[in-house]
Amino acid sequence: MKEWIAVGLAGMAGAVSRTAVSQLIGHTENFPYATLFVNLAGSFILCALIAAAPLRQPWKTAVHTGFLGSFTTFSALSAELSSMLLSGQWGVAFLYTVLSVGGGLLSGLAGLRFGSRSVKS
Repeated sequence: MKEWIAVGLAGMAGAVSRTAVSQLIGHTENFPYATLFVNLAGSFILCALIAAAPLRQPWKTAVHTGFLGSFTTFSALSAELSSMLLSGQWGVAFLYTVLSVGGGLLSGLAGLRFGSRSVKS
């Protein structure tokens, strides 16, 4: 299978998964919980996979870029932050930024640790 087809199919699955998570968690007017969740979960999963299960091409591109690239979303984070700032919600925007960036880094580190421990076991 051509790599771009694998990326497209995996991207479709990631987008559907992201929509399902958004519908399950919901999106309040005050805080974008679903976007925060998918971005933190995606950071964890990507780093865990890198540490535990180094994938070969085209699977690596399909899973990392296709599925996780469409499951997580920097553009939604940017749009939500912009909306918060334009509406004067400075405190919520600051909290969302700290949770997204700091939480993403911590989730990634946790994923790397989890993945490397699962390989040793």
